[in-house]
Amino acid sequence: MKTIQCLIFITVVAVFAGCATVTPNELISARMAYERASTGPAAQLVPADLHKAHEALDLAEQSFAKDSDSYKTKDLSYVAQRKSELAEALATMATDKATKAKADADFQKKQTEIVKETKTELSAALAALAAKEEARGTVITLSGSVLFQSAQSTLLPSAQVKLDEVGTALAGVGPRNVIIEGHTDSQGSESYNQGLSQRRADAVRNYLVLHGYPADRIQAIGMGKGSPIANNASPEGRANNRRVEIIIQNNLSTSR
Repeated sequence: MKTIQCLIFITVVAVFAGCATVTPNELISARMAYERASTGPAAQLVPADLHKAHEALDLAEQSFAKDSDSYKTKDLSYVAQRKSELAEALATMATDKATKAKADADFQKKQTEIVKETKTELSAALAALAAKEEARGTVITLSGSVLFQSAQSTLLPSAQVKLDEVGTALAGVGPRNVIIEGHTDSQGSESYNQGLSQRRADAVRNYLVLHGYPADRIQAIGMGKGSPIANNASPEGRANNRRVEIIIQNNLSTSR
C-alpha cells in the first residue's frame, strides 16, 4: 500500500514538473541586458534609447506570458537585448565624448593661462630691458660698456646675463625677425668704427643663436658712427652712442 502511494506521489510531482514554466535563455539575457543598461549612465545620457529597450522587453514579457515556449518570445527577447545593448553603447559613447570635450576645454583653458602668463612675463622682461616701441618694431638698447671693453668686440661676462634676459624676451614674442645693430661713437676712422660695430653686432647675434634663437630669423648690421643718439662732444654722449640695438620687428614675416 505504501509503495503504491509513493508511486502516485512521484507521478503527481512529475506531472507538475512537466507543466512548470521554463523561461527561455533569450528572455533571461534580455532582462539582464536591460538591468545593466538601466543602472548605468544610459538613464541620464540616452533616456529615449533606454525607453525603447524597455518597450521591447515589455513585448517579450507579454509574449512569454501568452506562450512561454513560442519562437516569437525568443525573437522579441533577442530584439530587446540588442536595444538594451545599443542604449548602453550609446551611453558609453556619450560619456567618452563628454570626457573628451572636458579635456579639450581644460586644455584650451590651460593654453590661455599659459599665453597670458607668457605675455605678462614678456612685458616684465621687456620693461626690465627698457624696451621701447618704434615704427620699426620693439627696440631694446644695450649700452656698449655693459657688453664690451673699450675698442673690443668680445662679450664681457656681465653681457651674458643681459643677453640671457634678451633671449627670454625673444622666446616669448614668437617667430619674429630680429635685427642686431652695432653702433660706435665718433672717435676713430669711419672704416675702423664700421668694422668694430659689425663685429660687435655679430657677437651679440652669435650668442643669441647659440642659445636657441633661429639663425634665419636674426641678422647683424654694423652701423658704424653714423647714427648717434647723443652729442659726441662729451664723454657721456659718446658712452650713449656706443651701443647695441636689438630690433624685434612687428610683422611675422617669413624667414630671409
